Amino acid sequence: MRLALALLTILAGPVAAQDFRGVTLDEPIPDTAPEPLGSEVAHPFAYSLWQFEDGLSMSATRDAEIGEVLYLEMWRSDGTGQQPTPIEGLTFGETTRGDLHARFGSEGIVFEGRGRFAEAGPMAVYFISYEIEGLDTVVSFVTVQPLATASEDVADASVLDAVIMADGRYLDQIWGVNRGRLPGYTPIADPFAD
Repeated sequence: MRLALALLTILAGPVAAQDFRGVTLDEPIPDTAPEPLGSEVAHPFAYSLWQFEDGLSMSATRDAEIGEVLYLEMWRSDGTGQQPTPIEGLTFGETTRGDLHARFGSEGIVFEGRGRFAEAGPMAVYFISYEIEGLDTVVSFVTVQPLATASEDVADASVLDAVIMADGRYLDQIWGVNRGRLPGYTPIADPFAD
């Protein structure tokens, strides 16, 4: 059995760590992670929040009993500036919705309870989600543009403001089980392995 596992590891290569700043999906928050700004427990989940000096913020939702991280989100704290995301080649405040569609080959999936568009104060917010091939993991991107100038004609110019990585079962609970697939959709290769 050990030989089979060793061979599988050699043939498949190393598994990509899907993490934001040392916090990894489907694992407990390590002792080496940065100290959170705050944490709270609201059973069955626990929540932690971080704010970093580079202008980014991060949250983690985990199972309150076993500590396994189910949801990670990173975003621009003040909604301005350009910073690298946890995914190589994507930049907060620069990468557009159109860039995401081109890179990942489609407009993604739509969770019934989340939708594709929302209004948040003066901003139009667009949600683009993709299942990661071979995993029950979903990566979602949030792009924004001023609501005053937003329309479907210019939505592809909205810029990346947040990245979410989550366990698919958890998203089914909070965003809805129905994952509508948009034209041309197929699950994507793990973007954290690039």
